[in-house]
Amino acid sequence: APKPAAAAAAGSAPSAKAGLASALAGLQNADDLQSKGLKKVSKDQQTWRKEYAGSDGPAPKAAPKFKPVARKQTVTKGEPKKTLMGKKWLVENQTKDCGVVTVDLDPAEGHKFTVYIACCYEATIVVNGKCNGVTLDASQKCQVVFDSVISSFEVVNSKSIKVQCKGTCPSVAIDKTDGILTYLSPETLPITSFLTSKSSDMQVSFPDASGEMVEAPIPEQFQHKASLGADGKPKLTTDVSDLYSH
Repeated sequence: APKPAAAAAAGSAPSAKAGLASALAGLQNADDLQSKGLKKVSKDQQTWRKEYAGSDGPAPKAAPKFKPVARKQTVTKGEPKKTLMGKKWLVENQTKDCGVVTVDLDPAEGHKFTVYIACCYEATIVVNGKCNGVTLDASQKCQVVFDSVISSFEVVNSKSIKVQCKGTCPSVAIDKTDGILTYLSPETLPITSFLTSKSSDMQVSFPDASGEMVEAPIPEQFQHKASLGADGKPKLTTDVSDLYSH
């Protein structure tokens, strides 16, 4: 008579377990046979180690380490110079290693001369005496101190500049300059005007009523409004941004 289904299932369970155990044992034996033909690799034969010294070729070289190179300033264009050409003083390629560079003007004739400063880096230039005007061009991290000028002080194509007027200066022109702090004397404060173009981070420092130095930013943002005038012609009005009203 046929065996019940429950009994057949119970009889086949030990057989299935035995078959699985036999298969696993076979895989283990296969791994053992494969590993018998392998040699143990010592440290000096491991190519990723520094100790590797294979006979078939040189050891692989480690990737070179990147060393950051200090960036040299490229403002100055040659040897430091301070020369007089006609009625113009030329001050060029000065650095902090040159010390304080002075330009001394004759009290009687100085007002006929101009001072042109160019391509200087971390330099300090002092102009003693009254002159017609002072120009600073293509310089960085410089300080300029002057007594008085008849026309203006101009700075163009420069960065991180400090300027001090000890006497009077009717006009300060700032063009294509990023970062300038201008110190004004009490004498020149009522008469000095600023003309700026394509520049940023501009500050003015001057004494208040008590003699303490205060600072004010020169606006860089403006609000423009277009309209038609009473005569029907186009009209544009400009106001300083509200950012500078606080």
